[in-house]
Amino acid sequence: MIQSLLKKYILPKEVDFISTLGEHSRLINNMINELYLCFIQDDETSCKAIVDDEFQAQAIREKNMSALLNTFITPIDRESIYRVISQLDWIAVSVRHFVLEAKAYEIVHLEDGYSEILGCMKEQSYALDLGFINLQNKKPLEVARNAQGVRDGYEKLVEVHIQKMAALSKSNNLKDMFVEKELLSQLKEIGKRLQICANSLEDIVIKMS
Repeated sequence: MIQSLLKKYILPKEVDFISTLGEHSRLINNMINELYLCFIQDDETSCKAIVDDEFQAQAIREKNMSALLNTFITPIDRESIYRVISQLDWIAVSVRHFVLEAKAYEIVHLEDGYSEILGCMKEQSYALDLGFINLQNKKPLEVARNAQGVRDGYEKLVEVHIQKMAALSKSNNLKDMFVEKELLSQLKEIGKRLQICANSLEDIVIKMS
């Protein structure tokens, strides 16, 4: 009774940041899946959903940042929480930018290795999301395995990226080379950002252990 009154009226407010970061991560996973559907399965509904989801991701970021700035008690250090908020937002923005640029080039379908690259990104985002679920469920060893799964996905992505770039270097079509290089670079960067976020997730679980 006394403890509940203290929490309600005296002690600083506590926010379940692990849960709110997980909410953000789930949305990122949805966006990566929609990216695959958009350009590999030619699902225009998924293309449009990415733009809507990015606005929702912005709203989640603003909510989490506001909570972080107005909360004194956090389950882990504030810098770690801020890093993950920023990195998840970074991924969401990058996915939307990829869609906008691809559409500007009038691209509606991607093949010849792109399905493998986007498939690797799906593996990464799923492993990252699972990592946040296991973090919430206090399973540190599982979180570490999930983080490694994100890194493994990025390694596979880079291998396909190298093959694509090597083949592209032999092309005589400068326009195609420019467009493909831009798209491949962006996809590689999204994969890299997923890995960076996984490293931050692993940092959190180490600090909580």
